[in-house]
Amino acid sequence: MKKVPHRNPLLLLAQALLFCASAAPLLAQGAPWRGGAQSTTLQTGAQSTTLQTGTQSTTLQTGTQSALIQGQVEREAGPVNILILVDASYSMKENLGGGEPKMTSAKRVLESAIARIPPDVNLGLRVFGQGFTSSPDIDCQQSALLVPMGQGNRRSIIEQTRQLRPFGMTPLTFALMQAERDLSVVRGPKTIILISDGAETCGGDPCGYIARLRAVGINIKVDIVGLGLRRERDARAQLNCIAERSGGKYYDANTAAELVDSISTMVSNAISGRVITRMKQPAVNTDTPPDLSPIVPAR
Repeated sequence: MKKVPHRNPLLLLAQALLFCASAAPLLAQGAPWRGGAQSTTLQTGAQSTTLQTGTQSTTLQTGTQSALIQGQVEREAGPVNILILVDASYSMKENLGGGEPKMTSAKRVLESAIARIPPDVNLGLRVFGQGFTSSPDIDCQQSALLVPMGQGNRRSIIEQTRQLRPFGMTPLTFALMQAERDLSVVRGPKTIILISDGAETCGGDPCGYIARLRAVGINIKVDIVGLGLRRERDARAQLNCIAERSGGKYYDANTAAELVDSISTMVSNAISGRVITRMKQPAVNTDTPPDLSPIVPAR
């Protein structure tokens, strides 16, 4: 076992080529040559040589007459996980552009998108603000996981989506706390798709909560579509803050067509290697969402 000082990866590659040409017996035996945490590691197997330095790595493969160099490659294990979080507060009864209630537009677009999500993606549905009582303490904890995370649950999610009715307040922070628990049972990339038309109304700090999650290493991306918030500057600012702090994106949707675009983009970004595309023919009425074509592998 010999220690080799840390060097430029390109220089290491050149040295590895010379090594492979002059040390055939060593390669045939598959003898390892390792160093410390910040050193170069040479691993040789069946016609292959791997050089690793710290958290970066360089891979040289000679068996197929090709070389591949990779540095700082990080992948999360497990399938993609998407939790749909829907605002069912009373204000969702208001009309979106085009005269259709926000909740009606959201349900219709969600049904179309859910039906096209690949079966190997874990999907779940949570709602908040769906109830109303005379007690603020109860109303500010109105959130329910209608369909747990899973892969064989598309029909259940669509059926539950159709039954959503807007009633209560907007306990956004509480809903995000519950959503984090929902996603804690799965592994892999985690995304919350939040559909809301307003800011927190229960005194919570949803942006601060998301920032604290990131601070302790809990990475959940929150992509948000804000419904009819063109003139609601404070609400837009809060939702945008949540998205930014989580590494997600915020989208404005003032018409049903914009809602289609927003949800399609969010689902596309959440699913690694796949995209949702819109139909090539534009809608005659821009307030009527066009059909979504199936999700296809990204080129």
